[in-house]
Amino acid sequence: MASLSFIHCADVHLGAPVRGSARMPRGLRDRLRDAPADAFAKIVSEAVHREVDAVIIAGDLFDAEDRNLRAHVRLRSELARLDDADIACFVACGNHDPLGGLSGGVTLPDAVQIFGPRVESFPILRDGAEIARVFGVSYEKKAVRRNLANEFPRRPDGPFNIAVLHANVGDREPHGRYSPCKLRHLTDAGFDYWALGHVHTRETLHSKDPVVHYPGNPQALHTREPGARGATLVQVSDSGAVEVEPLWTDVVRWHRHRTAIDDMATIDDLTADFDQIVGNIRLAAPNRLNIVRWTLFGSGPLHPLLNAPGAEADLRGALRSEHGVREMGNPVWLERIDVATHPTHDVDRLRQQPDYLGDMLGLADGLAAWRPRSPRAEVGDARPPIEDPPAGAAVRGTLASLLDEPRLVRALGDESVWDVLRFDELLNRAEARAVECLAPAEIDT
Repeated sequence: MASLSFIHCADVHLGAPVRGSARMPRGLRDRLRDAPADAFAKIVSEAVHREVDAVIIAGDLFDAEDRNLRAHVRLRSELARLDDADIACFVACGNHDPLGGLSGGVTLPDAVQIFGPRVESFPILRDGAEIARVFGVSYEKKAVRRNLANEFPRRPDGPFNIAVLHANVGDREPHGRYSPCKLRHLTDAGFDYWALGHVHTRETLHSKDPVVHYPGNPQALHTREPGARGATLVQVSDSGAVEVEPLWTDVVRWHRHRTAIDDMATIDDLTADFDQIVGNIRLAAPNRLNIVRWTLFGSGPLHPLLNAPGAEADLRGALRSEHGVREMGNPVWLERIDVATHPTHDVDRLRQQPDYLGDMLGLADGLAAWRPRSPRAEVGDARPPIEDPPAGAAVRGTLASLLDEPRLVRALGDESVWDVLRFDELLNRAEARAVECLAPAEIDT
């Protein structure tokens, strides 16, 4: 067989609202807004530069069925670059962008092949000869619950056979159960490479004969997707051996860092630690907008100061001014600071005391073990029951009108109401405040 190369990507989510822009300078907000399209443009540039034979998109090219014109025009421009370079492009539609609106009134280049609602195949050609065959299927509607893997042919006879599937293989949490299947359904089918989409984390489920691979998403969409994001360059030798290589395409990258305050005596010590974090980020992720969520934990002299009213906002504002105002180059934007420090009391001992403070701390401890979330169901599923401990039921009952407000749930998208409320941090601060106000001085250690 002839050697070949292609780029496998998925979950581009053009038109997606990338979260985290609150109080950002306008230039940074624009970079955040355009991040999914800019990441796809980097994929196209890599394809042209490396002279690959094809680009394969395994679902969710768009973020929603009602695709905006801005995203369509940008997509047409990028696909035209592939067409000009004589690079074939194969697209499967996923649960976010089911069939019916991909063109959106915009004419797509001839080199783009969109899979239909039943498995079909197209050749990858070089000098008129078929060097590989690509099989794939698109979602007809948002919620596809049947096992699409079983609809692919068995033991196809192409020179190198690629299967394109947007699916949850092995019921991976917390991803929706769209086209659920088992790994053996893929490995037993006789293909050489399974180009998967839907799971946003890069992972190779099977390393050879066949390779079964999720490339992850080219651009993270929120803070729950930290770290490098990209696509995959696949190179196939003339013997059929497959090598996969990550191509990091994200233009905005999220980071999570934790700092213990135990040995810190001044705010200068704390800001110096953040300066070090920023320096490391700029070395590891240059030429990007980097967004940081910073958690402070432990106990020490800084605890009372950090938990004073307005302290977190003041510290965040100062660090943003120092590190995030440069709109060009490599700004580091401090999205938020989670203060999870605690007093220098023996809180576990106080919790056991048979008094009002002990009762309060016991109640807080029970709520800390309870991870609240808004009841949310996948399309077509029944609304799942929520089982709360008594204290949790009381909290949820107080905030029920907020939690169940449909417009708020739609506006937040993938964000949980409880994440927005920062429930864990509020609970920690309430506990710390109770200890500071009510704990006897002689118990201090």
